Amino acid sequence: MSEIYEQEAGISHRNRTLHIHPPLLATGLLIIGLLLHIIGGHHQHALLFHQLFGLLLVAAGSGLSCYAAALFAAGGTTKNPYGEPAAFVAAPPYTFTRNPMYIGLTIILFGFASFFGSPAMLLAPIVFVVVIHRIVIPQEEETMERLYGQQYRDYKNRVARWLPLPFFAPFWSS
Repeated sequence: MSEIYEQEAGISHRNRTLHIHPPLLATGLLIIGLLLHIIGGHHQHALLFHQLFGLLLVAAGSGLSCYAAALFAAGGTTKNPYGEPAAFVAAPPYTFTRNPMYIGLTIILFGFASFFGSPAMLLAPIVFVVVIHRIVIPQEEETMERLYGQQYRDYKNRVARWLPLPFFAPFWSS
C-alpha cells in the first residue's frame, strides 16, 4: 500500500522522508491501545453509558472523515497526504477546519477509548494528534502553498488547522 502512495506522490526511492499515513497510524495506535487495555484486565459485560457515548463518537468521527474524504473524491483530488492535490477543496466542513479527516480519526480513537473505559487507550488520540500536527500537516501545507500560493495562505488565515478554539490557539492554529 505504501508503494501506491509513493507512486501517486511521484516519490523516488532515493528521496525518502518520513511518511506517516494517517489511517494506518490511527489503526496501529488503536491496536496498541486495545492490547494495553486487555493487559490491564478491565473487562465488563454490561452496556454502560460510556460505551454508548463511545459508539456515538466512533459513528460521528467516521461520518466526518468519510464525508470529508468524499468531498476530495468528488473534487478529483488525492487523499494521500504526500500526493499532489488536483483541486483545492474549501466546502464545509473545510470552512471551519482545515483537517476534518484527521479530526474524524481523532474522534474515532477517543470513541474507542470511551467505549472500553480505558485510560490507556486515551494515549492513542493524543499521540495521533501530535504526530499528525508535527509531521504530516506541515508537509501537506507546504505542498498546498506551493501549488495554490496566496489563495491557500488566505485560507490558512481564515480557517483553523484543527478547531477554532481560542484557548488552544498557539497549538491548534499555525
